[in-house]
Amino acid sequence: MPAVVPAFLQRFGKHPRLAASVLATFLAAGALWLAIHVSSPPPPVVHPAAGLKLDRQLESYLAGLISEVERNPSDPNRRKSLGLAYAANGLWSEARETFLGLETMIPQQPLAPMYAAVALQELTDEAGAWREFVQVTARFPTFAPGWYRVGEAALRRGDPTNAEQAFQRLIALAPLEWRGPAGLGELRLHQGRFAEAQSLLEKAVHIDYSAKSAHYLLGQVYRNLGRTNEARFALDLGSAENRLPMPDDWAEEAPSHLRLLPDQLAQADELAQRGQPEQAVQLLRRALVFHGEQPALLNQLAVACNRAGKPEEALDYVNRALKADPASVASHVTRALVHARRGQFEAGRLDAEEALRLAPCLTQAHLALAELWLGQDNDRKAVSALETALHCDPKNAEIHVELGDILWHNLGEKGSAMDHYQTALSIHPALARAWTRLGQLQWEVGDGAAARRTLQQLILVAPAGSERSELEATLRSP
Repeated sequence: MPAVVPAFLQRFGKHPRLAASVLATFLAAGALWLAIHVSSPPPPVVHPAAGLKLDRQLESYLAGLISEVERNPSDPNRRKSLGLAYAANGLWSEARETFLGLETMIPQQPLAPMYAAVALQELTDEAGAWREFVQVTARFPTFAPGWYRVGEAALRRGDPTNAEQAFQRLIALAPLEWRGPAGLGELRLHQGRFAEAQSLLEKAVHIDYSAKSAHYLLGQVYRNLGRTNEARFALDLGSAENRLPMPDDWAEEAPSHLRLLPDQLAQADELAQRGQPEQAVQLLRRALVFHGEQPALLNQLAVACNRAGKPEEALDYVNRALKADPASVASHVTRALVHARRGQFEAGRLDAEEALRLAPCLTQAHLALAELWLGQDNDRKAVSALETALHCDPKNAEIHVELGDILWHNLGEKGSAMDHYQTALSIHPALARAWTRLGQLQWEVGDGAAARRTLQQLILVAPAGSERSELEATLRSP
């Protein structure tokens, strides 16, 4: 049987060498197509380690993700979600294995090997993680998050040469990312090159004023330069904790996979503090299906419902919490606040007093009493409750601001209010709300020059905050 020759090669029949060359090219192209479109079998699906006892909610959630991967073994997105779920819930060995398998499926994606290295770091293999971070940047030299990881790891290893190279690369690749100048600024701080550190860290906070670690480092620089007032502001704005890594295309998804109860409680509290109590309610209701009548969960759900304007639902949850744990101080405080919202002031007072019987100097219980008295228009008793709270927590600047507000707006005692705002700022120099109240009161008493100076201080603290706009509006009024 004669060999089959592709039709488009037949016209080269009188030129056998050219025909052979074209045929070879055709075969190579076919091999490449096969390599791309007929891939090797996907890696095995990673399951939790045998014998590992998991939280019920987490176990159920992981089982669903694993089932999705098993039904779609060649889908890298589902594997990515499984890897992130393992990582978000502290299952770092399973996370690493998943990310390594994912790397074989999408070798052109730098996040898979980077997250595998992060997992190794979390497993306390710092040296191995360092090597893998360096390999990521060698394979993907324009991948900015990889250079961030190298720079941070080099700083912790005491390797100034590699730290400097990494942060310089990060600055070049991501000029709007504050962690580049902040990392290099931290290195200069450690080297005692304070003027350079100042310039770099001021650039970092200019890029992102909410970068707490950059403010904290800048405060240390100012202190070394003898600029004590600026150091106080910067240190108060900053924090040495919570050095959040540079964002990447996968990082935003990770929190959605949190399923351990303590993490969900913290996540719900953060949502409520950010003015999203309804989202907190939804998150905690989902957890309730698996965690039954746990008092901490029921209490947190009551707090979220109360903040979301659902006091009746909140009362049901906190009553269940107290039935499960009648001596829960936190639940008594929560129920006092729920009663305050419902206008049941006597019931609320009894709960606040029970909390104080169990914990005599509990600041939150005194604050709940103050809210109950305010609800009854008894400003003097509210002031007394807040003063007692201050006795229990003398460094709480927020209580001074609350006292100032009542004394000024409710009782007309402007001098005492001014004292409380100034005391709050002596405790917490970066408390924007206190600067705003102080400036507004100064303007009201006719001291426009002082109010304008206060505005300048507020601009240093919160240049883009709503507090600045509020005070500027006051200073434009007659």
